[in-house]
Amino acid sequence: MSGVTLIAFVGLLGTVLLAVVAVLVWQEARSRDTDDGPVYVIEDAIDHIMGRLPATGTLRRTDVLRILEYEIFYLRGLAQEDRRSPVESVAGGTEASVGYIAGRIADKHGVLYPLEEITAVLALEAEYLVGIGAVGAIVEAQEDGS
Repeated sequence: MSGVTLIAFVGLLGTVLLAVVAVLVWQEARSRDTDDGPVYVIEDAIDHIMGRLPATGTLRRTDVLRILEYEIFYLRGLAQEDRRSPVESVAGGTEASVGYIAGRIADKHGVLYPLEEITAVLALEAEYLVGIGAVGAIVEAQEDGS
């Protein structure tokens, strides 16, 4: 093989290698452009809540986890008896959701949490949800009742 042929061959291989690398970089950049939206990570939510609960409270990490699990169960609509009547989903909890959570935990685990502490956990969870971008703007009722 002559010197000129060898240089041309190496140059061609270099060009092919650079083209392959460019295609791989382009594909990786395209795959990172997709945003799947906010991701709820229960451990992150618990960390957020535990760091902001009043020190005078009685709730431990496992208690917060239990409250969040029952709240998620409630919000999924699994708590309703009639699946045709949807459960109102409000970040931060409602009187009905707090009562449901307290009742289920008392029935299933024999533990009574003060309603104020459950409400505080749900409010801090809502704060976490706002922080990750999972909560939209407040919806105001229209005058026609809708």
